Amino acid sequence: TDDYLDDDVDAKGLLSPNTRDGEALYTALEHAWDEGFGYFGAARDFDLYTDAEVAAAGGRADWQIVHDTNGDCRIDLLSEVNFGASTNAAKRDRGATTEIDLGGDAFDAFVAGRRLITETEGELSAEQLTTLRGYRDTIVSAWEKAYAATAVHYINDVLADMDAFGTETYVFADHAKHWAELKGFALAFQFNPRSPLLEMDRGMRGFDRLHGFLGDAPVLAAAGETAVADYRTALEDARALLAEAYAFAAEDVAAW
Repeated sequence: TDDYLDDDVDAKGLLSPNTRDGEALYTALEHAWDEGFGYFGAARDFDLYTDAEVAAAGGRADWQIVHDTNGDCRIDLLSEVNFGASTNAAKRDRGATTEIDLGGDAFDAFVAGRRLITETEGELSAEQLTTLRGYRDTIVSAWEKAYAATAVHYINDVLADMDAFGTETYVFADHAKHWAELKGFALAFQFNPRSPLLEMDRGMRGFDRLHGFLGDAPVLAAAGETAVADYRTALEDARALLAEAYAFAAEDVAAW
């Protein structure tokens, strides 16, 4: 999103010319917008899926992540599959207890922005570009909120893993996996110059505070009771920071 959907470099991203180069079937601006959509990873009929279907967790048997929309007995990897960020958003939407629709918000804004670009002959007016920026902001916000919600989800998982220390239900591989997922998603926020984690605390402080809480490795039972208790508190502080930055409802934070 800081490349194809940004507007800080002339002739790139949203500032790409809305003209075709040679025999190209699309304009440079259409191409940039489509690249952003591709990284989001939604099928072209994402809005016809339920969250459970995108997450492969229920619903119609032939709509589990993929669907043969055109009925040609094949799955088109370019249009009939949900990948990556779109499936992640669906999982968090499905796990929420409030009326949250991060995947739908991003998809609808992608569609509206593409329609605006395609229906405009030549370059966008200043007013149209402002409208397109608004769609971009909706996309980036929903996309990042889904990642933040996923970080919350894995904080909850790590806390549950730590609760199981000293019992037969504790599995180190699960603990390590949950912590690694948490750290990976939490690192993503540094790549969005409009991230709420940057805006809430000037510069990188919000991001730095988050990673100060998370540390560089999970704390295991062998570290001792004091270290375990301190790290539990740090994870709870990290969760509270994310909830504040992204305005998550307390019931969703608990449910994820």
